[in-house]
Amino acid sequence: MPIGHEDGGDEPIVGRFHVGWHKEGRPVAASSWRVTTRVPFVADALVTHFVSPSVAGEVSGGGVTEVLTGCNRVPVILAGQRAVTFRMVLQGAGEIFHSCDGYRFLEPMSESGDLCGCPSTLKERKAEALAGRGPVPATQIRFRLADLPTIGLFTLNSSSWALAESLPRLRRALSLEGGPVQCMLRYQIVEFTTQSGLEVSYRRPVVELAGITIGIGVSAEASSLRREPRRGAGGRTPRTKRWPRA
Repeated sequence: MPIGHEDGGDEPIVGRFHVGWHKEGRPVAASSWRVTTRVPFVADALVTHFVSPSVAGEVSGGGVTEVLTGCNRVPVILAGQRAVTFRMVLQGAGEIFHSCDGYRFLEPMSESGDLCGCPSTLKERKAEALAGRGPVPATQIRFRLADLPTIGLFTLNSSSWALAESLPRLRRALSLEGGPVQCMLRYQIVEFTTQSGLEVSYRRPVVELAGITIGIGVSAEASSLRREPRRGAGGRTPRTKRWPRA
C-alpha cells in the first residue's frame, strides 16, 4: 500500500548512501552503509538514530560529515517510479563523454534524442564497457528514511550491472503501488571462489519490495543453484573493515 507523500523533483538532496569509500586513492571495504551529508542537523539525526552513543560521526574535508551506520538493512520510502533514474555514462578526467539511456543520447542537448549506437542488450553493453569501449550504468535511487522521513531526501548512486539489469522489475513493482511505498535498502556482501581457486568478494546494493529482491540480477538468480554467496550478518554489524562471514 502506498504511504507518505509524493516528493517534489526540485527538493534538495540532504545526504548520500555509499557502499564503500576510497582512502589514498584505494577502495576500502565496509560492512555497513556509509552516509555523507553537508547538513549538520541531518548528521546529528543519523548519529542519534544509527550509531551507539559512544560512536560519533567522522568529519572529513569540505564540511562533509561521514556516518558509518553500523547497519546493512535500512527501511526507506520510494516515491514511485520517478524515484529511480538510469543512464549509461562514459567519463574520464572529470568530463562526461557519453550520456544515454541505452538507446538515445540524453546529453549534450544538441544530440539529445539521437541514436547513441550502444548495443541493444545489457550483456553486450557490459562487454563493451569491460573492453574500455563503452559506457557503464549510472543508476540513482532517491528516497526518504522510513524511520526519519522528515529530515529530507537521500540518494544512492550505483554503477552495479546487476542493479541495472533488474531495474525494469523495480519500476514495474513501483508502478503497481501507485505512489510512495516502503522498501528495504540492503547492503549485500557477495563472496565466492572462482574455478581457479581465487577468492572474490564484492558489495552491491539491493532493494527488497513486496517479496521481490532487486539488484541481484536475472543472470545471477539463474546461477544461484551453482554458486550460493556467503552473506554477512543482518541487522546491526560492527564498524569494521573486514567482511563479516556467516
